Amino acid sequence: MPRLLTNAEIEQYERDGFLAFEGLLSHSDVDALIARIEKLVETPHDRIRMQVEPSVARGEAKARSKLESFRKIEGLVEHDDLFGAMGRHPQLLPRFQDLLGDDIRLFRDALMMKPPEIGSEKPYHQDSAYWLIQPMTLCSAWIALDDATVENGCMRVIAGSHHQGVVEHQRIRDFQVDEATLDMSKEVVVPLKKGGVLFFHSLALHATQDNHSDTSRRAMILSCMGSHHEWSGPPEREPNWLTLTD
Repeated sequence: MPRLLTNAEIEQYERDGFLAFEGLLSHSDVDALIARIEKLVETPHDRIRMQVEPSVARGEAKARSKLESFRKIEGLVEHDDLFGAMGRHPQLLPRFQDLLGDDIRLFRDALMMKPPEIGSEKPYHQDSAYWLIQPMTLCSAWIALDDATVENGCMRVIAGSHHQGVVEHQRIRDFQVDEATLDMSKEVVVPLKKGGVLFFHSLALHATQDNHSDTSRRAMILSCMGSHHEWSGPPEREPNWLTLTD
């Protein structure tokens, strides 16, 4: 596939740990994904994992619909053809290749739903603090399926934080970094219109706030690695990676 990132964009990613693009996906692409999510929620696939919003699961809040009761849905790219095609989208896969090399494997995909009024926060953290993969230079694409705004919980990133290596994570509200230790002057708020995409480094500190608005903030995440990345956990627990390139 042809190269899509400019030298300046690659330099920006290396410096800041993220790149944001508006309009990479069409509204028709996104609408098809939303329609598919609605169908999957009504007729679940046994290999697609769904997590209910914590406050709903605890009985503390009531969602407006079944779809809006979910916080996270995982395993779609491998087990659903429409989402599988999205993992190889010509606006996404070449950009992963520009950042990670020609051979791209999918480590994780997830829908982060953040429903209106009850969507929970995800405090500041680094993805590689969770993942047993070396080197810690994976890349994720965060795809806005709705307009992601400050009010409904768009992404926030600490620019340049991927240069620090892994920082200490603690059990506070979540498995997270103590936000009192962060240089918040380097925080960048990244609102995106529907179809916009944020690419970010797996050591970049990032977070999203609660959604107290009356609009959904749904996003799809694809986390990828190159051929030089290796599993560092117990051999018997190594996943079967999904290769996205031929």
